[in-house]
Amino acid sequence: MKTLVTVTHPRQNSLTHAVMNRFVEGLKQNNHEVDLLDLHHDGFNPVYTVEDEEDWINPNKNYSPVVRKEMDRILAADTLVFVFPLWQYNVPAMLKGYLDKVWNMGLFGKFEEKKVLWICLAGGDQEHMTKYKRDETLSHYLNILLAGYARLKESRVELLCDTLSESKEHIESLLERAYQLGREYN
Repeated sequence: MKTLVTVTHPRQNSLTHAVMNRFVEGLKQNNHEVDLLDLHHDGFNPVYTVEDEEDWINPNKNYSPVVRKEMDRILAADTLVFVFPLWQYNVPAMLKGYLDKVWNMGLFGKFEEKKVLWICLAGGDQEHMTKYKRDETLSHYLNILLAGYARLKESRVELLCDTLSESKEHIESLLERAYQLGREYN
């Protein structure tokens, strides 16, 4: 199975990247082929421009080479995984720009057999996320509004909480959870 893993964090020494690395280790143990997209490190420009979709009203439109390349990566993958931190109770701007620019009408009707896993790292603990319904809001946004709009077969959010903890044991448990997610992902 081929999995497109997209990671969003400007610092490669971040917990987000460590989680992504452990998840990918698990995927490889699970015999997945991995295509890795690091939005920051790979220099993805999240700003949507006229050139990205010049003839936007044409149903058979042409896309910029950058957008077409990313659309083709999605089409070549069996599954999609996004690893990102929760910023302002939403996806980071870089990821939002990617979704706006690439998940567009050119892919609709081609997503139905794909599934997506959103691995979100939240600084708050689970109690805080639940008390203020942050987990529900995020799940609704990602699973219903985004994945539902794109008509994906399946969408699931995995929330890794309390990422600002100073407990080494807790951080290790998050990394182990990421590894197990990769090992179990089909």
